[in-house]
Amino acid sequence: MKSRTERFYSKIPESQKKYLEDFAEKHSEKSLEINGAKWQYLDSEEGQEVLLLLHGGYADYTMWIHQIVEFESTYRVIAPTCPVLSDAKMDEYSAALSKILEAENITKINMMGYSEGGLIAQCFLRNNPTIVDKVILGHTFYPSRESRYYKYDFGLFKSMPAFLTEMVFKLLAKPDKEEIEHNSTEWLEWYQGWFRELKSKLTKDMIITHIDLMIDFVRNYEFDAGDLSEWAGHMLITVSEDDVVFNYFDGMKQLYPQAEYHMFEKGLGAHSIALITPTVFNRRVAEFLKA
Repeated sequence: MKSRTERFYSKIPESQKKYLEDFAEKHSEKSLEINGAKWQYLDSEEGQEVLLLLHGGYADYTMWIHQIVEFESTYRVIAPTCPVLSDAKMDEYSAALSKILEAENITKINMMGYSEGGLIAQCFLRNNPTIVDKVILGHTFYPSRESRYYKYDFGLFKSMPAFLTEMVFKLLAKPDKEEIEHNSTEWLEWYQGWFRELKSKLTKDMIITHIDLMIDFVRNYEFDAGDLSEWAGHMLITVSEDDVVFNYFDGMKQLYPQAEYHMFEKGLGAHSIALITPTVFNRRVAEFLKA
């Protein structure tokens, strides 16, 4: 049987293969059962300040490998993976994050949510404003009727047999053209391998969990610019010029007038810049966290 590296990462440079091997050797997961669901999370354990990382849709904490390595020398990094949830709701997700922090005796955090992780970060911040110091909303959006999760009916995915749901979803799921055709090749081959590995792990229940979370967010939430008027923390919002969520950027500015904003130029990985060109992304995040 082929190893994980042979199956998904055979084309990446030897130095990056060693990077992945070292990461796997030095990092292990913790787990916590919350309302019948097993939440797994990476905890770097050292560092006085905490950085909570919330991954994107249909993904897991491995999307953060470059950020974990970058920031764990300065921060205690907590990076959970959303498990299968029988009736996935944003409030359930937010409450589970609180349980994880409580179990680790953490009472103050910095937080970064990326794509779908940015949705839960917005909900968590509103539910727990006093414990959040700084928050990065990376390449994400707000509740909107323009979202495909508002406009489309995903009932067919739920009604199909598991093997068919998985097959159709995996056929449709692919990196955006702007993510593949870019100016940097820093981690492109790794990203393509990571994407293939991610698809290989997806099950129908996982797919439905993330669909339900995003449907809940866009259909059942409504945010206002005054929601966080008494929050004393700081916010950074990022996007790329060639990002699929670029059209939401002006709306994010109106919703969060107190935030800092950063637009990355085209050709750096678009929606997945944090994975494809992590040095550029991490530099801006580090600048914000240190300020």
